[in-house]
Amino acid sequence: MSRCNRSLPLRGGLFVALIAANLLWALAAHGHGGGSDEDKGSVSAVLDPLPAELSSLRVQLRKTLAPQLLVSNPTDKSLTIEDETGRLFLRIGPENTEGDLGTAAFHRTNTLMAPGAIPANASGDPRWTVVEATPNWGWFDLRLRTDAVNLPHQIVEAGERAFVGQWSVPVTLGDTESAISGRFEYVPTAVGIVEARVEDVGALKGQALIRAMPGSARPGLFLSYRGDSPLTLMGEQDEPFLRFSAQGVEANRHSPTWGMVAPAGSPSFVGHKSDTEARWAKVSDGRSYGWIEPRAAHADTVEDPTRSGVVKRWSIPIRIGDNRSRIEGVTEWFPVEPLASR
Repeated sequence: MSRCNRSLPLRGGLFVALIAANLLWALAAHGHGGGSDEDKGSVSAVLDPLPAELSSLRVQLRKTLAPQLLVSNPTDKSLTIEDETGRLFLRIGPENTEGDLGTAAFHRTNTLMAPGAIPANASGDPRWTVVEATPNWGWFDLRLRTDAVNLPHQIVEAGERAFVGQWSVPVTLGDTESAISGRFEYVPTAVGIVEARVEDVGALKGQALIRAMPGSARPGLFLSYRGDSPLTLMGEQDEPFLRFSAQGVEANRHSPTWGMVAPAGSPSFVGHKSDTEARWAKVSDGRSYGWIEPRAAHADTVEDPTRSGVVKRWSIPIRIGDNRSRIEGVTEWFPVEPLASR
């Protein structure tokens, strides 16, 4: 999917200077929403299920240094996005993506910057411009930022996941008004860690090295393939996801799973009405590749956080030539002893 950290023409040198001066502050200050209690937990934006009238869209909320909305519009209708004042600043689809460079909202959401670096009232005359040749776009919507979320002390002291607010982005698909919306949740600091582990490589035994990559809240897998026939890993919707062969490693740009895990700078996700039709793009010249694997992640509450154990079993369907098999694994919880208070 298209990312919004591309360089686009900005009107006047003032915008550029303000962004440069405030970017480092933004990276350090964003996303706590907890003041002195932030060591006990944090606030995050969560995407709610799409309403029925938007079900044909593909929408993701990616959590990096700031919450980023990623939208793919495979329909034959235009999807328009409103800023906080009700003015349109994005048109996604049906053939490309247009941005109104005359709006402050377009520039305010097009880079990681401190809120206020570009004033909300800095808009001018409309200047609609094609900013992406496909109906896909991603932007850092300030309505999803957590800095200003009110976090009651009672919620922090309770030490449990809790609802602390809502967010909404008004949109119109064709002639139908709707909204992409969600909530803010307080998440207490983890009292343990989860680790993924590969248990069975199926038909890949003797043909590949597969390892889980620990040390992150989003588990990853690393695979080095030595077989003769092409190996295809299937995605969460049983669509072709990654392909390993003597020519290297390729990602399917039509795979929704690739859309969730594609790293910055890699071939972007491209929405398509039929996910069974693959569009391959090389991501490695070698025969090894590592990626974030959402199927190995565990986001639910652990029933007894004081005890270690398996919290999830997962599998990844694979094809070796015309033969099907599976990679199977588990995700385990390990409690962490708190550091002694000083």
